[in-house]
Amino acid sequence: MSESLVEPDYLEAAGPSDGGQEAIEIDSSSAARLETAPAVARDSGAISPQSSRHHEMRREALRNHPEIRELFGSDPRPALAIPVLLALHWGTAWLLRDSGLFVIFLVSFFWGQLLVHSAGALLHDAAHRAVFRGKRTKVAFDIGLEMIMGTYGRLLTYQHEHMSSHHPHIGDYERDYEHEDTCRYLARRSFHRKHPRFRRLTTIVEILINLLPFGFLIAGEVIPRFYKAVTGRETKDPQRDIAATKADPWMMSLFIGVTLTVNAGLFFAFGWKALLYHIWSLSHFIGKCGVTNLGQSLSEHPDGDVVDPTCSTYGPINWILFNTGYHNEHHTFPNVPCFRLPKLKAIAPEVFHATSHKSYARLWWEHVCKDFSPTRQNEFLYRDNAERCGGPPLGADEQPPYDPRPVGATTLF
Repeated sequence: MSESLVEPDYLEAAGPSDGGQEAIEIDSSSAARLETAPAVARDSGAISPQSSRHHEMRREALRNHPEIRELFGSDPRPALAIPVLLALHWGTAWLLRDSGLFVIFLVSFFWGQLLVHSAGALLHDAAHRAVFRGKRTKVAFDIGLEMIMGTYGRLLTYQHEHMSSHHPHIGDYERDYEHEDTCRYLARRSFHRKHPRFRRLTTIVEILINLLPFGFLIAGEVIPRFYKAVTGRETKDPQRDIAATKADPWMMSLFIGVTLTVNAGLFFAFGWKALLYHIWSLSHFIGKCGVTNLGQSLSEHPDGDVVDPTCSTYGPINWILFNTGYHNEHHTFPNVPCFRLPKLKAIAPEVFHATSHKSYARLWWEHVCKDFSPTRQNEFLYRDNAERCGGPPLGADEQPPYDPRPVGATTLF
């Protein structure tokens, strides 16, 4: 089994060496792959300024608190949550086997997507090999998560993009996949500027589509085509390439097979309504109606701040999301497992002070009320991207500079 099947490419920083210079741990398999990787991936100086800031924070923390090194390494305890989450999720599906559609919708929205998010938090730790370091044990753990989430292999894509695109390139639009496509944003903004009366309507329609089973897939196909048709602008940036690593095709096929098997098992064991609950829960979680998922994303890197690039959220939500709210701590020390992050915060509170004070639900609601304003700030939001994206020249009211964070009504209706 090749290394890339179980651990996305990423240079995991382990902190300064005894000589004071930062030590980068990289296995021989990863080194061989980097020989054929794009030049930007081989250049250790190519990480973004925000990612570099986390390197500085790591050096500062280790210089003042060398005992932090004792927190490094994997922690298999989160694996105990797999059977619990699986029992809760499948148990809920069984309870809903004879329920009405509206009840299934409500339970999937308020409960099911939270269970999926909890499994997704475990997936985040798995991407960093913070649960299991071994190849086989990590793949087995990932399969357990796939049985809960049913992502058709998208969890593999997430792990690769998270490790090779997001962590080394925080805040870099060209490389960090978490940034919205600037051409899609330009097309949407152009339509809203020219047709302000329909701004709220398009937001409501997009929400309604995302409330459907597989709504995130439908919206992903329909909404960009709509904005392209009405504005004449492309909705996919032709020049952007995040250059993320990818899972091997046969591994992706294996995980798709796991999802299909689980779905078939739910259908034949409990009926189509149980399967509907399962699919609806995933759809809420991934799409625009993923209240805690999207809200958490909005809280993590809110302002493109190079000094404090990442914010943490503390509180009871971390009990069910396996401390993923300790995001500043995580980006500074990605090799510290989730259950040890609170101790990391306690050891170096002077380093980890950037905090998000809004709940995930509130951040999600504000995002909706602002008609899905960009979830990440970057310089491309303030440029004239008409030539880059194609379509007609920008009108007088569309010329930058402008604020991509719309102001105005604070409620949707």
